[in-house]
Amino acid sequence: MQADSLFELESEKSFLGFLLLKGAENLVDIPLHSEDFYQDTHRRIYKAILDLVDKRTAIDPVSVLNFLKENSLLKDPEREYEYIYSLYRDTVVSHPLAYYAERIKRLSERRTYAKLLHSALEMIQKEPGENESVFNQIERSLTEVSRATDVKGLLPVSQDKAALSEYIKEIMQSRGQIKGLRTNFTQFDEMTSGLKEYELMVLAARPGNGKTTLAMNIASNVALMHNKPVVIFSLEMSRMELLLKLVCAYAQVESNKLKRSEVTKSDAPKLLDAIIRVTSAPIYIDDSGALTVDDFKGRIRKLLTNETLGLIIVDYLQLMSDPKNRDGGRQQEVASISRTLKQIAKEARCPVVALSQMNRSIEQRSKDQRPQLADLRESGAIEQDADIVTFIYRGTGKDGEQDDSVKPGTAEIIVAKNRSGPTGSFPLAFRPELSRFDNI
Repeated sequence: MQADSLFELESEKSFLGFLLLKGAENLVDIPLHSEDFYQDTHRRIYKAILDLVDKRTAIDPVSVLNFLKENSLLKDPEREYEYIYSLYRDTVVSHPLAYYAERIKRLSERRTYAKLLHSALEMIQKEPGENESVFNQIERSLTEVSRATDVKGLLPVSQDKAALSEYIKEIMQSRGQIKGLRTNFTQFDEMTSGLKEYELMVLAARPGNGKTTLAMNIASNVALMHNKPVVIFSLEMSRMELLLKLVCAYAQVESNKLKRSEVTKSDAPKLLDAIIRVTSAPIYIDDSGALTVDDFKGRIRKLLTNETLGLIIVDYLQLMSDPKNRDGGRQQEVASISRTLKQIAKEARCPVVALSQMNRSIEQRSKDQRPQLADLRESGAIEQDADIVTFIYRGTGKDGEQDDSVKPGTAEIIVAKNRSGPTGSFPLAFRPELSRFDNI
């Protein structure tokens, strides 16, 4: 693309001439900044117009020239006097103001991208250090520019009429059907209407209560039953351990028997079928361990260039790190991590399930030890960012006593927060030897 195709001086002239001729009443809904203009003279004229609007001063060539003069913004007074009057005198308004604004904004965004890509090329050629660090910097810059161009600003609700009507029509036609991504745990899907795009779900439990197992079961159901790509970041278990969980759960073969080489002849074909099914499913596993938020964002963005993701799982949240926020203390670091997970859910347009630790305070309660939102470790930011918070309660107390309300061989799944639906609890069958939760 040639440099002169990245700006249109005639559109900039027509836009400014429109304002000088007709005033700035139509400027309210125009998301344009002075930096969006290519020519310096146009940038200064538009900045003057914006400042005059803020002061509620009428826009015309005289008010604009006086403002520029009084604020020492004229670089060539005689020439620029004549230029501003020519904009007022010679402009022929043939389109609405928004037409010119859209063309100016589009080319401004392209110039920003071109400048960024030029800087990226220089960085690739000259920047020392590891490739991943350099690429992450470039991807972060591109994402920040993309996010900025997606911001629509304040818009009147009249623009939403068609979209709102269509959305309500879809809800009415669904008649209670699951709208989001099915986990295939029936009561959970009914309670949440499935996991939605942009949602962050936090899944928490005390150690040994099956949160990784439940997350892997959800991953398996999404990838194998619905053929949706699933990304798993495992910061604690190796990819072989996770694959073993997935295979044994699918084959319904005890993992301990497999590890002790005690599988029967009847188990062998089931394991072989499970291996074929699991390894052909659209599942991606990253077991790097030491995962920073920048690593996480970079790897997701790289995958998004080729895949439309169905689900992202992080096991578990407190093992991620954010070196840039570490100096502010652990609470601030976890808040940044939680916010990043929510942002990635929006960017990738798929739900994120983040596993979380719980505080030891739950063990100090003498009576009901069912998990509560306050039991989430570093809970403030996690609870705030999460759309859904789900706990697993096995009914076993700190001294091994069993809560009679939870039957042996089952687990109580507690939906403690549900931004778009009801909260409550329901039982699932739990068979840890098979790495499986099942509907009852």
